Amino acid sequence: MTDDEETPHFNVYVDSWILAVYQDGCSREVSIDTLLRDSYDIREIGGDSKQQTLPVIRFTLAILFMSLSNCGMTGEDELLDYWEETWRAHAFDMDAIHAYVDPLLDRFDLFDKMHPFFQVAGLEYADKAPDGIGELVADIPKDDKFLFSLRNRNRLEGLSFAEAARWLVFQQAYATAGIKTPVKGNTHVQKGKVYPPKGAVGTGMLGAIGGLYLEGRNLFETLMLNLVLMDDIRGETPIVGCEGDIPAWERDTTSSDYRVPGPGEPHGPVQCFTWESRRIRLVLDDEKTHVIGVVSCYGDIPNVLDMDGSEPMTAWRPSPAQQKRLNLPYVPRMPKLHDPSRAVWRGLASIVAIGESGDLRPGVIRWVERLRYEEVLTAKDLPVVAIHAQGMGYGTQNSVFSDAIDDKFDLSVSLVDHESSACSQALGTIELIDQAVGKVENFVSNTQRAAGDKASSTVAKTERERVREAVYSVLDADCRARLAHFPEEPDEVQSYCTSWKGEVRGMLFAYATRYMNSCERSFFDEHDGMTVGRAMALLRASLYELLGRPVDKDVRGLVEPQGVSARTGRE
Repeated sequence: MTDDEETPHFNVYVDSWILAVYQDGCSREVSIDTLLRDSYDIREIGGDSKQQTLPVIRFTLAILFMSLSNCGMTGEDELLDYWEETWRAHAFDMDAIHAYVDPLLDRFDLFDKMHPFFQVAGLEYADKAPDGIGELVADIPKDDKFLFSLRNRNRLEGLSFAEAARWLVFQQAYATAGIKTPVKGNTHVQKGKVYPPKGAVGTGMLGAIGGLYLEGRNLFETLMLNLVLMDDIRGETPIVGCEGDIPAWERDTTSSDYRVPGPGEPHGPVQCFTWESRRIRLVLDDEKTHVIGVVSCYGDIPNVLDMDGSEPMTAWRPSPAQQKRLNLPYVPRMPKLHDPSRAVWRGLASIVAIGESGDLRPGVIRWVERLRYEEVLTAKDLPVVAIHAQGMGYGTQNSVFSDAIDDKFDLSVSLVDHESSACSQALGTIELIDQAVGKVENFVSNTQRAAGDKASSTVAKTERERVREAVYSVLDADCRARLAHFPEEPDEVQSYCTSWKGEVRGMLFAYATRYMNSCERSFFDEHDGMTVGRAMALLRASLYELLGRPVDKDVRGLVEPQGVSARTGRE
């Protein structure tokens, strides 16, 4: 048997490894090639973890970007024409894709001897054996934590090549930071350990941003909506085929040591989408049929500062702290990370609005707005688009995973236009709702005060936060539905928002009534000048001021005693 026959092959472009859910509900593993061919018939991408979806989408987009670059398309008119023709055809140009992929096919092989996909050939630890697959699979706990795992310890001897491919792509995107074991070739070893450069991002590239993508009615639409072919924020620099923007698999050599990015890196979306945050090698069993271990250390250190022209899948925020730390003459931009405790729709302003600090929206939003402006994409083509946020939360200096983030909401495409009346009034309504929720928090504090509660400020703050999240849980489904069905016609917007605010007002009154009844407190007992009756009257006045008065006297469940004064709460 030859040495080549002893070495297994698993090519992520032609072999099946991605979990695809088809429109008929059938789920099966497919290759990248099949994924692209069947994209119009595929509803979505699945995985061992939901957070595997976005890394696979980004990897696939990188191939589409490179096939366009390979065709020499860089002009705005021809790129828009390509996008519109492809959208109308409901299919990608597989000949153009193969013209790019076929000469590089060996670079997509997990076990290629020279350039294993997303890995470093021959990578070894300096003074220990490879780690088990627990270092590759995100939801396998350490041995001393296994008591609390739902996984079967006895079924973790190895991963199939398809499973290993999915977790490899995940790790390059989301890997945790912390202390790493040196690999042979490390030159940044401190007392037998490896740390990321001081002040640098230690996680994977996708773990350092608030990952967000647009989702259509099928995978084809999803890929097209996120295929950002031009972005005004880049000025005169093209986003397709720009110099230096090449995927990781096109590198001829990769050091086993970590690398600090050069000036201007990442140069574009392709480099962002295929960033090798780790030096990794998958370890096979003796039969070479399963992956049983991994060697892993720091790789290309992610750079996310002022990368809004290259990274289109996150919102951005100004960072005075980074300006001070780096002694910069301007305020730089950093990715806006997800808050695992907060529904994404509540932060809609950071996604669709332009504020005093400039255009900090995700590039994918600017792209869809551009398509609508150019009349390439109309409301009839796509009335609703889903905003899908995914990511991982980290704890203990980013060395462990603490949360898994997966949240999406449908958004009327009319709200993507930041200058539209629809967008401004929708955001104004969300702001009023947030203020109204704050009034319910005040109501809760006032009822506690009326009962003579002397809880510490910490306990009181915790209770307010609990109530805030409980109230938003009540409002969540209604607000999501409202954003999905928001009208585009200007003459319908105001009445729609008035109706929305009326629904919210009713739900807040109902919540306050339930809270009051559950407390079983006297309506008229007074402490520190506050009664439950006055607390309710103050809430009513505040909600009427913020959300408007009802047309009739029905306030949806609020028990209003006759003759109660909003000033004193006394009869």
